[in-house]
Amino acid sequence: MGRIRIVWARIWEVMGQHFTMVGCHKNLSIAMYAIDSLRQLAMKFLAKDELANFHFQKDFLKPFESIIQQHTSIQTRDMCIRCLSNMVQAQAQNMKSGWKSIFAVLSFAATDTNEKIVRLAFELVESIMSKHFKLIADSFFVECVNCLIAFAKAQHFKDIR
Repeated sequence: MGRIRIVWARIWEVMGQHFTMVGCHKNLSIAMYAIDSLRQLAMKFLAKDELANFHFQKDFLKPFESIIQQHTSIQTRDMCIRCLSNMVQAQAQNMKSGWKSIFAVLSFAATDTNEKIVRLAFELVESIMSKHFKLIADSFFVECVNCLIAFAKAQHFKDIR
């Protein structure tokens, strides 16, 4: 973890694609292992402060976006949201550009056809709004509002609004 950020950015170009590919694997055990490994690595990166004008958090959380959009398994989508929830609970104070990826995942989850996924994602949005709004208000307010709009537009599960 002692490498400079520019080196990690280059390494992550390859690793991020690999995590996405393995996280979308048809074997559920392999996909879940990849997602958990991604979570552990992301927690390490989130513990490091992100410098201004860097967007590395957004980049290393991007595989969660790809996996939740591409994998058909409810278990993998559930795990992606739970991993992000864990990161928000543990590292919200260090989160910067990562909020963009988190809101992208939650916005996509709002359109899911599985009620459990939609409810889990909405619970995370509610938690972010009630506990961490001051952290997102200045830089990620638009992403937050767009996420809420995605839930408001959701055709399935209208009682979630």
